[in-house]
Amino acid sequence: MNRDIGPELHTIWSEAKEHIEQGQYNKAIDIYKYILIRYGDNNIAVEYANAYLGDIYLTLRRLNLAENHIKKAIDCSPDNPSYHYILGFTYSIPSQWGKAIGEFEVALDKEPSNSEYLRGLGWAIHSAGDKAKGLAYLHRAVDLAPTNVNILTDLAAAYLSALQFHEAREYAERAVHIDPTNALAKEVLSNIHSFENGFKPRGKAAGKARTITPAYFSTNIIHRFKVSLRDDPDIWRIIEIKETQMLSSLHKAIFKAFNRFEEHQYSFFISNKPYDNESEYISPGLNTGGTGKLATRIRIDSLALQRGQKFLYLFDYSDEWWHEVELIGVIEKVTLDNYPRMVKKHGKSPPQYPHDVPER
Repeated sequence: MNRDIGPELHTIWSEAKEHIEQGQYNKAIDIYKYILIRYGDNNIAVEYANAYLGDIYLTLRRLNLAENHIKKAIDCSPDNPSYHYILGFTYSIPSQWGKAIGEFEVALDKEPSNSEYLRGLGWAIHSAGDKAKGLAYLHRAVDLAPTNVNILTDLAAAYLSALQFHEAREYAERAVHIDPTNALAKEVLSNIHSFENGFKPRGKAAGKARTITPAYFSTNIIHRFKVSLRDDPDIWRIIEIKETQMLSSLHKAIFKAFNRFEEHQYSFFISNKPYDNESEYISPGLNTGGTGKLATRIRIDSLALQRGQKFLYLFDYSDEWWHEVELIGVIEKVTLDNYPRMVKKHGKSPPQYPHDVPER
């Protein structure tokens, strides 16, 4: 902070900062909410509290809250480029590229030589479809910050999307060399090697021209869930799903992972309490008088789940197959794989109906 907010607030700000550094985000959130109530007549305190809340909620991928608070910070200080950058990044995650580009442009207009703003704008423009223009911004960014691993990784992914393996590999190797612990850079480099090997001509086909349609290649936020049978927790499946996919897609993945063949109604209870109407998301055909929240209309990221959080999934209200679902990880991944998908299983799937033969 570079503006005086009054000595009485310095202790509170310091405490909140310590919580953030320790990853105790909920405690920091409580402090900033307290500031908004206690110091609501202090414009500077309101601005900063909203800005920090927006940044924290962005980190937690609670995007609606992030957007709400960072917009309030912008209302207090419209010319602050960092706020527009955060809002642009918030729009980038759900691929709202038009909104993201607009915010990044505002930030860059205020600070034309900011490499991070150039990077954000370049990636958004590239992802929106203007590949050449997006690359131009990314190259301007890397010229200003040649050792920035995030920019180098974005360039590698951008070139890989066009199947320009040499350029992609060059930038990815530079990123990994600078930061060997960067998981995303290593993931991109691994994908480059896999794709490069996959497109090498073999045998008689080596002399023939090949037509390859480049696939869109982007960074995805992947949620990893452990789904266990409540009556037999030693039978479980690990399922990965993109944060932009619907809760109903998780149902379909569980249905497939446990080798079921006949569909029935289902419900998710996010509070982890059976038959809790307040937290229930239902299958489209479930008759609740039109008051139920549909699993087909709620995205995974909109649930605002925390790592380690558990909730219940009920399949078939007659036979009552209860499952415990736990969020065990959230990762950023550059991939062309289809999601949702099962990545690990333990235990044989029981028969959907008692007279069926169990899975072998």
